[in-house]
Amino acid sequence: MLLETLDLRNNDLLIYSQNMFNFNDNFKIVFKNRKIRRPEKITYFDVCNYVKDPSPKNLIVYRMMTNVNNLDAYSTKYGYFVKINGRMELIYFDPVFAIKDLRHLQFDFEPERFRFKIQQLGLTSLTKRENEPNFAEVYNFDLKASEAQNQNDKIFADAIFVFDPDFRDEDDMAGESNHEQQEPKMFLKAKVKDAPNIKNVAEDNSKHVPKLSTPKQLDDRKVTDLREEIIDLLKQALGIPEQSSSMVKNPQTSPAEKVEDKVSEDINLFDLFKSTQKSKSVSLRDRENVILKFDPDN
Repeated sequence: MLLETLDLRNNDLLIYSQNMFNFNDNFKIVFKNRKIRRPEKITYFDVCNYVKDPSPKNLIVYRMMTNVNNLDAYSTKYGYFVKINGRMELIYFDPVFAIKDLRHLQFDFEPERFRFKIQQLGLTSLTKRENEPNFAEVYNFDLKASEAQNQNDKIFADAIFVFDPDFRDEDDMAGESNHEQQEPKMFLKAKVKDAPNIKNVAEDNSKHVPKLSTPKQLDDRKVTDLREEIIDLLKQALGIPEQSSSMVKNPQTSPAEKVEDKVSEDINLFDLFKSTQKSKSVSLRDRENVILKFDPDN
């Protein structure tokens, strides 16, 4: 995922993730206004707070679509709910979180027939006057199997800071841990050998194209309450103290000043996300239909 705040004059920041199933080491935050800008650790729970905060922002996140009609989005453990074009939707910060979540999403379907896709979404805030942001979907495209396995959104941060002489890449930082965490034991019901593994994701190249969809329409009020319950349960499962997580503060700045009333409507997508790679390929990728499956021998 990538989160980039817009027009915050005193506390502008960027958050990115690296497609690791790790709630402590996967996410990094960069405060843009510091004299020396470097990635710092931020927890999954603080990221959730930044996503939910109504200040204007851009997001790159992931959507999962399946050929299961009765998939229960309310049973998610590792997804997050955001409003896209006025409709609550289940999204994921990284492809690996979507794959890990499949063992928890309640549905009745034969594994051999299960098909899905993971889309990368580009979102931008529509309004700032509500309690939480309502995003517009600016682009989406299907990930290929190798991309779902290896996606690392640090590439966006690298593109943004490539010409910044005061940016210190995390590659220069010693002592970082990049291992994946074990799934919380209180969540585990299926046998480990039966759990979906992102390494086993493969492309379905058959001529038959199944109908894929997102979970059914979600109730806004129910989702809002459930979102907090899921976070509390996850903290409990990981042994994190029950005190609520707060957004990381930048000690070098005062609280962010009030932003402008309106986000510019003529923003160019690829200026927003500042990705030299994506700008040349998204228009073509929009037309690709990539269906995924699990291949235990892959």
